[in-house]
Amino acid sequence: MSNRVSTGKMAMAPQESVQPAVLYKLVLFALLMAVVPIGTYFSTLNYLWDGSTTFAAISAIAAANLILVGYVVVAFREDAASRTGPLPEKKTS
Repeated sequence: MSNRVSTGKMAMAPQESVQPAVLYKLVLFALLMAVVPIGTYFSTLNYLWDGSTTFAAISAIAAANLILVGYVVVAFREDAASRTGPLPEKKTS
């Protein structure tokens, strides 16, 4: 009585392989985001700001922002390199 057009299966997007270098960079920056701001907070709290938690927190925020800027720079450089592709080799005779 009712015609079912769909088979009940979801349409899948074409499989794209994840490059190991991309995963490596993601894991690296994730670890940096977890370790560096906390380390910066406690090291500057004890050695640079003499117990001032406000300045130590600002230092940790600056460290986190530097890591994020670094990740964006790496991503843009990788994207630009993938767009241009490999340079053609010059043949020398």
